[in-house]
Amino acid sequence: MGNLKTLEMLIRLALAQREGSPARNTYGDDFRNAPVGTPIPLSDFSNFHSLNKLIDEFNKSFPRSPLDKDLIKLRDALAHGRVFKGPKEADFRIVKFSKPSKTGVVIEYSAVMDEAWFVQNKAWVASAVKTVGDTFNRTPAGSKLRTGGRGSNQT
Repeated sequence: MGNLKTLEMLIRLALAQREGSPARNTYGDDFRNAPVGTPIPLSDFSNFHSLNKLIDEFNKSFPRSPLDKDLIKLRDALAHGRVFKGPKEADFRIVKFSKPSKTGVVIEYSAVMDEAWFVQNKAWVASAVKTVGDTFNRTPAGSKLRTGGRGSNQT
């Protein structure tokens, strides 16, 4: 979840640096230390867009570095899925259901959360974080973000 939150914030940062953005070159400075109740301009930092909308905006703004929309399925499964295991199972399973309809629900995501699942998904999200960081670093207003692993100066 932390890596997905990092991805969301990096996407917001990259989008906020687009020409005409009220948050361009602020990097959250206008609200980071502001007390509760402080009004701030609506921007890519402050809007209520979901990860789905943010990825759409990123892919539209930076078409040479598109992000995989299936990341949303992983994020939604982690945020809204049910995690369980039976008495004879070694690993947990995560299942996410659709919103209810008149006929019931549909399974939208189901996976065994074994070590390989964690390794694969961590690498997938880390790759997306690197894509956004590399894309942001190539933009004229971008600063040099560090998106590497331990030991790097992460922003």
